[in-house]
Amino acid sequence: MSAGIGRSSLAVVALLSAVPTAAQEATGDAAPAVPTPVNGAQRYAPADFSRFAPRTALDMVEKVPGFLIVTGTNGGDRGLGQATENVLINGERIANKATDARTALARITAAEVAYIDIVDGAGLNVPGLTGQVANVVLVAGAGSGGFKTTIRWQPEWRPRLEDNWLNGEISTTGRIGGTNLTLSLKNEARRQGHWGPERRFDADGALSFVRDEFGRYNADQPRLSAALARTAGNGNKWNFNLGGQLVRLDDRVIGTSVQPGAGAVGELFRFTEDEHNYDIGGDYELGLGKGRLKLIGLYRFEHSPFVDTFIVDREIGGRSGERFSQTADEGESILRGEYSWRTAGGTDWQVALEGAYNTLDVDAEFARLQADGSFVPVAFDGERTRVEEKRGEASLTWGRALASNLTAQLNLGAEYSELTSSGPGGLTRRFVRPKGKLALAWKVGPKTTINYQLQRRVDQLDFFDFASSVDVANGQGNDGNGLLVPPVVNRTELEFVQDMGAWGNASVAFAYAYAQDLVDQIPLSETTEGRGNLPPAHLYRISSKATLLLDRLGWKGARINSDLTWRRNRVRDPLTNIWRDQSEGQDYVVDLSLRHDIPRTDIAWGAGYFDEQYSPNLRLGAIEREYADGPFVTAFVEHKDVAGFTVKLSYRNLAGQRDGFDRVVYADRRDGPVAFSEKRLRRYGRFFQLTVTGTI
Repeated sequence: MSAGIGRSSLAVVALLSAVPTAAQEATGDAAPAVPTPVNGAQRYAPADFSRFAPRTALDMVEKVPGFLIVTGTNGGDRGLGQATENVLINGERIANKATDARTALARITAAEVAYIDIVDGAGLNVPGLTGQVANVVLVAGAGSGGFKTTIRWQPEWRPRLEDNWLNGEISTTGRIGGTNLTLSLKNEARRQGHWGPERRFDADGALSFVRDEFGRYNADQPRLSAALARTAGNGNKWNFNLGGQLVRLDDRVIGTSVQPGAGAVGELFRFTEDEHNYDIGGDYELGLGKGRLKLIGLYRFEHSPFVDTFIVDREIGGRSGERFSQTADEGESILRGEYSWRTAGGTDWQVALEGAYNTLDVDAEFARLQADGSFVPVAFDGERTRVEEKRGEASLTWGRALASNLTAQLNLGAEYSELTSSGPGGLTRRFVRPKGKLALAWKVGPKTTINYQLQRRVDQLDFFDFASSVDVANGQGNDGNGLLVPPVVNRTELEFVQDMGAWGNASVAFAYAYAQDLVDQIPLSETTEGRGNLPPAHLYRISSKATLLLDRLGWKGARINSDLTWRRNRVRDPLTNIWRDQSEGQDYVVDLSLRHDIPRTDIAWGAGYFDEQYSPNLRLGAIEREYADGPFVTAFVEHKDVAGFTVKLSYRNLAGQRDGFDRVVYADRRDGPVAFSEKRLRRYGRFFQLTVTGTI
């Protein structure tokens, strides 16, 4: 709940920008020869990052001026599809869904990086990429010098909570024969929590009582993975990935109050999950005719049982309670083939075919507490639900330079889906949806680029929306909806990228989308609600990314990064039919950071400011707003060589941000009278975080 970064936002167009190569602090070290960049790429050599003393490729990419890594795994929730991350390694996308760009880069030592090119995605023969893309090129024979182990350890110490000692990753990479091997053990451990009052008001706004609450949220998620890669003498390549993970979640919220007619009241909400998942996948690439054929396969399975329990002890009225438990089994099987070639005239082509089979099996139970302490199940619609999806897609991609300063990429495709659900209102339906993207990159001048894209995107449904669920803590729930339709987003975006020389580099983007069948809360009957499709909606976004180098102002080694976004997602309310913001849509983000690498020392220091905001969640009988009360502010000091490791100590939440939650509950629908309202503010205090990274 309290990750230290709350919900809020703002958006303005930024000007500040990047640290150019020429402005880097001279080190005196002889820089290794780096090839001259082609196709207008902006190239960064290892020497350009020397003042940061990077340990991994991730440390280097994060310091590229004006560039931000797009996080998330390729292919979204299900399937692989086109590339979705803006990072390539040796010109190839990361085709392992269990590994995102940050994770992959963190497992590559800085010594293995030959150079990093920032290129325009429209000029690459990788469908799906637009805007700025980082291509991390490794030195020839990387990994042949014996095994190298990278370590990241990130403990945290928060007030009133358990110390978090187990967050981190260790990975080792090397070569056995001609095969590259990477082994990794990663644990995304969490020890978080917050505390504070929740005020309850009656229908007239008068204070009914104050509930004192304390919540803590613990997680351990160890994942063990292995990756094998080999390039044969004839140029054929293969990759094999295998991974398994255990997820242990334990959340508790304790509330105490004195309530009218009930006396002293104690409340306990507990959520536990005991998940395991595994995945196996690989790809094989070979020369065929005039091009290259790449075959990709993946299988993933997840078993995730969880239990929600809410028990209330009243001084007058005794004990009551409810429990909702659910066991979900998810499976995903993917086969994909890509054939790419280039004509003598310089045109890139790719034909891709993908098939996927996805399943979800849900077994749920809702039960009430009895006087003897046992829970007795209560029948509700949707105890068992099975969802199956058979999906196929085909696409053709064309790309070439239209002029010396203009490149284009056109992708045309179609998706077929057969969707079957056995839950409430379940049935079998078939969809055929065309989709595609046009991307242009125009080098207006030596330092100015304009990127444009026009896209029709078919989004995926959350299979859990087909199943019924109960929120025992808030006394509400959702019915499953077997009539859900995949959303379609028709989107256009215009981006301006400016290299400002020794001052830096900045970008600003404007986007608009006409969205059909977005999923939100809708009435399913006169008395029930659940997830369903909305009428057409309008989505707007303005965003900016920048880095400003302060050397020209006399502050050697200092720079400011900014990431600003403003959004408005306007939808038709299914209850009132008036225009409003999409439930839980992001309104704005302000992310600013300062870093100062003190010249001729191993010391760096800095600070960060983060603020974002989301629109309220509108149910049919309640309006819920989750937010961060104030910005999240950090400060850090870093030493780049402590026995060969980089050690960074951060002091976090300096402005005392609090987690807020407001709720208005109506007697019936939210176009009628109010029943009661609640206002909650929970503190989580200032805390320390230590980050230790290095290679051995």
